[in-house]
Amino acid sequence: MKKSLILTALISAATLVAAPKDIPQQKEADWVDARYAKVKFGPFVSGHIATPKGSTHKGIAIRVGEKGEGTMVFDTDLCTWRAGWTGGFLKTDPARYGLIRALKPDGQMVFANPPTPGVANAKGSFADPRKVKHGPMPQAHARYKGLYLKGNRIVIRYDLGETEIYDLPWMSNGQDGTGRFNRTIVIKQGPKNWKVYQLQDASAKIDVKELLRQKPAATLGEGKLEDVIGAGLRRWGDPIVTKGIVDKRKAPFAIDTISVPYKNRFNALFFTAGHDFTSNGDCYVATAHGDVWKVTGIDAELKAVKWHRFATGLYQPLGLRVVKNQVYVLGRDQITRLHDKNGDGEADFYEAFNNDIMIGGGGHSYATCLETDPAGNFYFIRCAEGTPHGGVVLKVTADGSKLSVVATGFRNPNGLGVGPNGIITAADQQGTWVPETRLDVIKPGGFYGFMPSHKRKVAPTTYDPPLVWIPRVLDNSAGGQVWVPKNSWGPLGGELLHFSYGRCTMMHIVRDGANGGVVPLPGRFLSGACRGRFNPKDGHLYVTGLLGWQTSAIRDGSLQRVRFTGEPIRQPIRMKIHANGIRLTFSTPLDKKIAEDIDSWSAEQWNYRWTAAYGSKDWSVKDPNKQGRDPIAIKNAKLLPDGKSVFLQIAKVAPVHSMAIQYNLDTAKGKIFKGTYYLTVNEVGKALAVQSKTRKR
Repeated sequence: MKKSLILTALISAATLVAAPKDIPQQKEADWVDARYAKVKFGPFVSGHIATPKGSTHKGIAIRVGEKGEGTMVFDTDLCTWRAGWTGGFLKTDPARYGLIRALKPDGQMVFANPPTPGVANAKGSFADPRKVKHGPMPQAHARYKGLYLKGNRIVIRYDLGETEIYDLPWMSNGQDGTGRFNRTIVIKQGPKNWKVYQLQDASAKIDVKELLRQKPAATLGEGKLEDVIGAGLRRWGDPIVTKGIVDKRKAPFAIDTISVPYKNRFNALFFTAGHDFTSNGDCYVATAHGDVWKVTGIDAELKAVKWHRFATGLYQPLGLRVVKNQVYVLGRDQITRLHDKNGDGEADFYEAFNNDIMIGGGGHSYATCLETDPAGNFYFIRCAEGTPHGGVVLKVTADGSKLSVVATGFRNPNGLGVGPNGIITAADQQGTWVPETRLDVIKPGGFYGFMPSHKRKVAPTTYDPPLVWIPRVLDNSAGGQVWVPKNSWGPLGGELLHFSYGRCTMMHIVRDGANGGVVPLPGRFLSGACRGRFNPKDGHLYVTGLLGWQTSAIRDGSLQRVRFTGEPIRQPIRMKIHANGIRLTFSTPLDKKIAEDIDSWSAEQWNYRWTAAYGSKDWSVKDPNKQGRDPIAIKNAKLLPDGKSVFLQIAKVAPVHSMAIQYNLDTAKGKIFKGTYYLTVNEVGKALAVQSKTRKR
């Protein structure tokens, strides 16, 4: 296929959405989209629900009745039923694609409860034991464990100490023909002691000890609980089949498109926000509006890729991780472990792997990017909010039993990364107290700049510096990071990649201890790049991204494959900061004469101001009260014996927020290439002894 035909194919895959405005010109009106209201939901939807007697921040709206005539809302923090109504289901708000405001009841309200526990503790008390009125109750009182799907029924599962509770909401028609909410309560104590109760008052709180004293109560025989929680039949039918586009251009990085079924019989939205692979190469993809899709048939030709709806109703999942072929999904409310107990290709038990997170219903308080370290611990990051878990990096132990804060001081981060060496990285967006997009290497207890999220008794007066400040010309809004496997991708093996959600691109992060540099990699994605995973089966990088606000994305979401073709790349791949200059190592041998000509090089530097103002101008290093950048005099340029490294001699190198080095070079084989290398200097190493004569063209 000729290059022009390939380009036409790539463009045709993206023409269903108009080209976006330039990022600075985008306004709120550009992000109003009512399509979420047309989605064919499953039997439940999780989210922030505007219930009458105070919002339910971790709510599950469940359809009840044979025809879904009613809706009941369960609060997973308080293990209580907060509201019930008849008529419709949920109203979505079109602002920011339906992702920024609470869901609202759609119908006639029948009952509503305040935010108080729905289950008594072992002493019979219904008092709220939480010191901070966010997050779940103590395990000894009550703790949400997940939900089962059984046909058109939902079973809510929670614990009271060691007692297991199975709570089945429903709506039945009374003798007068009106619908009445009710619940079936199954109480399990030990392997054979099962009792079942009918509650005609669906809004009632329950005291388990009191229920157990009541008569009559039917006792279920051994093994009969499966009649209540057993998996039902498939509900989403055959998979949707798409045909992908294979990039056949002769370039170092080919970007194939695994075509997304934007138009589908469910009206499901594909704002793709996370993905991962099982050992056999199957891909699971999360979408921001609540779905997880199983994607199969990803091969070299992409002729028949199958998308099957695996799970629905999750609370804005923006991260997904597969561990030992088990799917874990990060929502705003919890990490959910998805089980397909009957093996039909659809999840039937949504386990609350960890529900400890404290959220307050903030419109922008997203939880993003689920990752694991070599020990199996999970990590994710949250946007700022007035709760103990707003604007922090969080860790969940490998068994899901404990959540803890790792680091603080984040504004609106959209991703992080964890390397095979356990190094944690995270990026935050320019805004108040964040002068420019910053990429950090996270250390326990660190504070990373956003003052409203410092979480300290005494307000800090400074912050832990980033590995690198990324100028907005490269990244106005950051995504996550991924590490290239060793012995892969040629000279980039073992290196760190960073994704730009705003620019729909990726870049190589060059590291020298505490110093970092940024090299943009060629190619653009169809949507705002957020997550990257290397497929263990084929070794290629797969990237998901989504359309939101302040991005140059042209599609709702995308799943694309990046293949390193072996074609030569021409760019800096290493650096070393010395007191008397900067050593840059390139991916290819250089022409000596051109490399040592100081006219092939130019450099400038500048700082930012850390204030409550939105972002920062560029400020002179020599005169901190003056806006602008300072030129850097390069005294000499010396090509080192390896033929790839150039030492740029500078009178004195000192810490600086940003430096830009422009180069215009030839390879040893005469190929011209040029670019700008951006870096941050935090620490300066020893001087390098190099003798060189100034060369000019």
